[in-house]
Formats: sequence, C-alpha cells, structure tokens
Amino acid sequence: MTDQQTPVFGSGAESPSPFEELMGRGSAPESSGGAGGGVAFTTAFRGYDKDEVDAAFANLSARLRAETEKAAMLRDRHERAGEQLHQRARETVERLEKELAAADTERREVVARLERDLADSQKKHQALSEKLGGSDAEHRGTIAKLEAELAASQAKIAASEQKIEALTEELSDSSGESDSRRNFEEILRVAEEQASTLIKNATIQADRLLEAARGEINARRGEAQTDAEAIIARAEHDAQQVRLRIETELTAHQAQLEREAQHAAEKVSQAEQEAAAIRTESEKGAAALRSLVARETTQQRSEAEEAVKELRMRALEFEESLTRRQDDAQQEFLMLHNQAVAHAERITQDANEQVAAALEHAQRVGSKADDFDRLMRAQAQQVEADAKLRAGEHLDRARSKAQKIIETVTVHSQAVLRDAEDRTRQLRWQQHQLTSFMAEVAELIRAEQKEGLSFDDEAPAAEAPVAEVADDAAPEAQADAEESAPEDAAPEAEAEADEAQAEPVETDDVEAEVAPWPASDDHED
Repeated sequence: MTDQQTPVFGSGAESPSPFEELMGRGSAPESSGGAGGGVAFTTAFRGYDKDEVDAAFANLSARLRAETEKAAMLRDRHERAGEQLHQRARETVERLEKELAAADTERREVVARLERDLADSQKKHQALSEKLGGSDAEHRGTIAKLEAELAASQAKIAASEQKIEALTEELSDSSGESDSRRNFEEILRVAEEQASTLIKNATIQADRLLEAARGEINARRGEAQTDAEAIIARAEHDAQQVRLRIETELTAHQAQLEREAQHAAEKVSQAEQEAAAIRTESEKGAAALRSLVARETTQQRSEAEEAVKELRMRALEFEESLTRRQDDAQQEFLMLHNQAVAHAERITQDANEQVAAALEHAQRVGSKADDFDRLMRAQAQQVEADAKLRAGEHLDRARSKAQKIIETVTVHSQAVLRDAEDRTRQLRWQQHQLTSFMAEVAELIRAEQKEGLSFDDEAPAAEAPVAEVADDAAPEAQADAEESAPEDAAPEAEAEADEAQAEPVETDDVEAEVAPWPASDDHED
C-alpha cells in the first residue's frame, strides 16, 4: 500500500490501484502495442468515484501507519523503560554486591594482617627464646671453659706438687741442708699461695658469670613476655575495631539495598500501568485496522485473480521463447564440445611425443651414470689397496722402534734398580752405625749426670761433647757417602750427605730431653 498518486495508464482518466501499477510495471517491457505501452483495468461501473476512494484509502493507510508507528514507539518506550529499570536495579545490586565483596575482602585482609602480626609476634617471641637459649648455651660454654681451665690449673698444680715432692725427696736424701733447700722451700710456699689464690679467683669469677648470665636470661625472658602480651593485646583490639566497622557498614548497605529495591518496585509497577494503557489503545487501533484491511483484501483479491490470468498467458509465451533459446544453446554446445575434443586429442599427442623423448634422454643419462659408478668403484678399490700396503709398512716400522725402546728402557731400569739397592744397603748400614753411636753418647751423658752433684758446672760440659760428636759425625757420614757412591750418581750422593747432616738435630733433641733438670736448678738458684 502507498499514499502516493498512481500514474494514469492508457487514454482514460482513471488511476489504477497499487497492485495494478505493480502488475503493469512488470508486464510493460513485454507488451509492444496499446496506447502508452501499458494495460488499463476498467473500473467505470462500480458506482463510486475512483479519486475519492483512492484519497480515502490513502488517508486510512496513513492513519494506520501512524497508529502502528505510535504503538511501536510506545512499545519500544515501555521496553526501554523496563530495560532501564532492570538495568538500574541490576547495576545497583551488582554495586552493592561489589561493595559487600570489597568489605568482605577488606575484613579478610584485616584479619590476615592481624594474623600475620600475631604470627610475627610469635616468631619474635620464639626468636627471643632461641636467643635466650643461645645466650644460655654461650654462658654454659663459658662456664665449661672456665671449669676446664680450672681443671687444667689444678692438673698443673698437681703436677707441680708431684715434682716438688720428688725434689723434696731427693733433697732429703742428700746429706746436710744448704741454702738451696731453704730457697726451694720458699719457692714451694709461694707457689702454693699463688695456686690457692688462682683457684679462689677462678671460682669467684665463675660464680659472678653464672649470676650475671642468670640475671640477663631472666630480664630478656621478661621483656619478651611483655612484648608478646602487648602485641597480642594490640592485635585483639584492632580486630575488634575492624569487626565493629564491618558490621556497621554491612547494616548500612543492607538498608540502602532495601530502599533501592522499594524504589525499583514502584517504578516497575508504574511502568506496568503505562504499558497496560498503551496495550489497550493499540488493541483498539489494531481491531479497526484489521476490519479495514479485510475489506481492502477482498477487493484486491478479485483484482489479483484477473492479473493472474493475464500472467499465465504471458508465462506460456515465455515458455515457448525459452524452448527456442534452449534448442539454439544445445546446438552451440555440441559444436563447442566437438572443437574441445579435437583440441584435447592434439594436446595428448604432443604430450606423448614429449614423454617418449624424455624417456630416451633418461636412458642415456642412466647408462652414463652406470659407467661413471663402475669407474669410481675401481678407483676406490685401488686407493684402498695402496692405503692398506702403506699402513702395513708403517706398522712394521713402528713395531720395531717400540721393541728397541722397550729393550733400552728395561736395561736402564734394571741398572738403576741395582744402583738404588746398593745405595739403600749402604745408607742402612750408616744409619745403624750412627744410631749405635748416639746410644753410646746418651749412656755417657747419663753416667756423667749421675756422677756429678753440681748441674751448673757440668751442663755446658755435657752439651759441648754432644755437639762436637754430632759435628764430627756429619763430615764422616758425608765422606762415607761420597766414597761409596759412584761418579755417575753425584746428585744422589749429595742428598745422602744432606740426610747425614740432618742427623745432629736428633742429638739436640736427645740433649733437650736429658738437660731439663740442670735448667730448672739454675732457675731455682
């Protein structure tokens, strides 16, 4: 349906309906006769004016479109209002849920922070306990060290007492008393006083350290307990404050949710009332339009039947022309098919010729490749035979050289082994002589110490013979080593002489072991 005036078809003054205009527009290209090239439908005997009917029909169509657009606009506005309300309510609910989630998250964070603070306080308390335990262990170690030093001092004092008793017995066995005995007793008394003072000071110091350690441990334990209690109290207070704040905010959010829900319910009820009113008006307009459309449909159905008859006639004409065109197209297709078959046969023949030429070329290339392969294999076999011959010659020469080297090394090793065994026997004999000589010297020194009573006069005399004997023994050992060693082993003879010169160090050790008593007597005098 349209509200515009339709053009005049033919020579009459009457205007056709929109359906007639559509049918005339579709059949205009096929018709070749008639005035103006169109088909006019006769409407002169209906009993009413065609222009007035078309104007009334256009007016009703415009009103129908306006009412339809108004109903659609009201429906869209109602839907938009409902969607806005639902969207606003959904956004409000989501916002409140987010706020509740944020409050819950904040509460969890606060609780987690308080738990972390409590855990930190417990860790600090544990660290203080460990530190106190470490200080206890340190003090125990110090006490143990002092006790060990005290035990060592007591052991030294006991050893000194044993030495003093031994000296006292020796002096009591000697005939008469002298100034040395009085000095010895005086030294003994001073040593006993110093030992008792030392023991007393060590005991007092150990007691003081123990008391200080206990006091420090108690003080640190009290501080740690106080800090832990303060941290726990602060954490509990913060948790209580956070809990109260969360409960207050939750109550406020719930009240706000209830108010917004009531407001949204009021808006929804108002929108439903408006929608009901709009629905009633749209139903009334739709009923009126439905009756009008039924009348127009009946009128246009009759016109459409006439148009269908004409269309069927034109369809028959179109089928005849289409059959003629199909026959022409079939003949043209057969001609093109024959041309394509001939062209394909020519292309196939050319391809077969090219394939045959390629096969001949491939056979020639294959024969050349076989000849080249046989030539390469013959050359490879010849090269391999030459390489094996040269390798055998090199192996024979290397085997003979290795055998000569092994024989030379074996002879030289046996000679060196015999020389080493001879030198070892000589050195052992010299060591045995030197050991017996040192034993005799030690026996002589002991005999001289037993015979003499004054250690101050005889100690230098006892040290001098030992040093002289050691100095005399070193050149003799070196001379023996030089005489016994062959000329071709000079470095080994020098090493043996160095070992012989190192022997007087052992004599000095023997003198140091023998001479403590004269040195201690000189110190006491």
